Amino acid sequence: MSSPRWRELGCAVVAVLAVTAPADARTVFTNTDEVRACLPLAGGDTLVGTGGGLVRVDPAGVARRVWTASDGLPGTRIDALVADGDRVWVGTDAGVAQLTGAIEHAVATRPVRDIARWRDAVYLATWDGGVVQLGRLGGDAVAMQGGAAVLRARVAALAVAGGTLWAGTAAGLYRMRGGRLDHVDGPSEVTALVADGDKLWIGAPDGVWLRDGGAPRGLGGGEVRHLALVDGVVMAAGTDGLSTVDHGRVVAVAGAPRGFAQALGAAHGAACTGGLDGLWLRPAIAATPATPATPATPATPATATAATAATTAATAAWRLAPRASGPPSSDISAIAADGPRLWVGTFDQGLATYDPDHGWRRITAPGLDARINAILVEPRPAGAHVWIATAEGIAVLDGAGAIVSRLGKNDGLPSRSVLSLARLADGRIVAGTSVGAAFVDGGTVRRVGPRVPGEKGIGNVWAIAEAAGTLWLGTTTGLYRGPAIGWTTKDGADDAATLVEPSGPAPATTPVRWRRRSVATGHLRDDWVTALAVRGDILWAGTYNGGITRIDGDAATHLGGGWINPAGLTWDGDRLLAATMEGLVAGDGRTATWTTKRALPGRDITGTVRLGRTLWVATRRGLAAIE
Repeated sequence: MSSPRWRELGCAVVAVLAVTAPADARTVFTNTDEVRACLPLAGGDTLVGTGGGLVRVDPAGVARRVWTASDGLPGTRIDALVADGDRVWVGTDAGVAQLTGAIEHAVATRPVRDIARWRDAVYLATWDGGVVQLGRLGGDAVAMQGGAAVLRARVAALAVAGGTLWAGTAAGLYRMRGGRLDHVDGPSEVTALVADGDKLWIGAPDGVWLRDGGAPRGLGGGEVRHLALVDGVVMAAGTDGLSTVDHGRVVAVAGAPRGFAQALGAAHGAACTGGLDGLWLRPAIAATPATPATPATPATPATATAATAATTAATAAWRLAPRASGPPSSDISAIAADGPRLWVGTFDQGLATYDPDHGWRRITAPGLDARINAILVEPRPAGAHVWIATAEGIAVLDGAGAIVSRLGKNDGLPSRSVLSLARLADGRIVAGTSVGAAFVDGGTVRRVGPRVPGEKGIGNVWAIAEAAGTLWLGTTTGLYRGPAIGWTTKDGADDAATLVEPSGPAPATTPVRWRRRSVATGHLRDDWVTALAVRGDILWAGTYNGGITRIDGDAATHLGGGWINPAGLTWDGDRLLAATMEGLVAGDGRTATWTTKRALPGRDITGTVRLGRTLWVATRRGLAAIE
């Protein structure tokens, strides 16, 4: 098939992205275990769309190349792979691109779940953006009629059957008529489509459906995530593995891997499938490779029976591809340096270390919660201890990754959910929790911070810093400054160190202790303080949606900078780095001038740390090392 003819459209709703080479030498680490799409290639290789990038594997399943947003893809999570002549369309969580010898024609859109060509135009199934027809300058949304607007905008699949374009959405099935997609009879929700000549196979949460000239009819089966024509018959990937239709009944495919599957692909006689736990490959079984169907050419009507396909599949062994090394998840939530070694925590898949000389090692200490919020390395003469803040408390590990102590709510922590950690100049360690902060040095717990009436007190403590001999706490109720003195009583009721400065003039006999900076005092643009950085006596406070404020004494200067993530402010030489939801930005800390670091695996940045000449950048889509 020839390449698409790019046509200028009147109203651009998506933008064409310029693909440029990264300005810095970099290495990107992602987790590619979750398979979301796959496509066999001529010659035996397979393209695999994963939560951590686009991977090309050899016939044995070993990765030859990985592409992420650092390489020009609109996004790193890959949701669709569709063959189109000598190229492959790659649908990502942030748009679509073409892969030939390189990434080309990147276009930013909502997440792309499927691609189809109909009447010499290319259409995208986007999640929350409807169906988009591409053009030279971007694309236009196709009008859709019927069903709830919010649901019909969530398009999961496209197919061309009977000369017509079909769209499967969270609001059901749609058919192109007169330049508009109209709602038609079928399942209430559609998750997958595949065309077999004039037949339209439909995947849904309640199984497989078939439209063969009349109204669609349900054939049963479990939840369907993807459909494909394999060995001439329809197969479905779903919660129970692979299934097919035999004499009107949905049955399991003999010899195929069982368990959850959300990807399924077939071409050149070979097949592939996968889900949360990796990729399965089945080599070509036909002497003459079949020509794969493309978005512009409906598949030839099936001639083989489901029973024949099941028998054929059983004779060709499926094999699980080897997993590549890397972090436990691409959703990196915390990083810390320990000499040349990097400790890497993930959102909900646990902890790992990376050493340039020894590669990746997953930490599997029994009892270590997998939901990592913060990491702190504590230097010790006999070897560093590593403090891990999790949703279930604090775990302290030795250098080998073994747990040496634990602290939880039963040990005196204000809450079991620990959000932040900091080490003061005198070596004491402070933990921020969802209802306040505490010293946790030496295995004992002593609350610290202002005593504020109410069940939640000062709220979540996302950030902790020390400046000018005092302690700063960044919380969901503002920024607090006070003495680094622990409470002497459980509730702090009789402790002078818990008092908050009155809003009006304080009597001479009232000790002035903690002071609150907030939107109300004019110091902040948002009371949800997520990150703190210190240089000398000056403090920089990052907020959830109010940017960064420079606080020098009682003077506050608002610097902008975006939506700052927890632990998202660090000084790197003379640059203040801010980890924001829209990228990594750098400034001088004095003015509202920021530059954005490009070509990272994800836009949502969660932290940075420098190791020698290398700046490590953690994102929700992977980890990048920039030289």
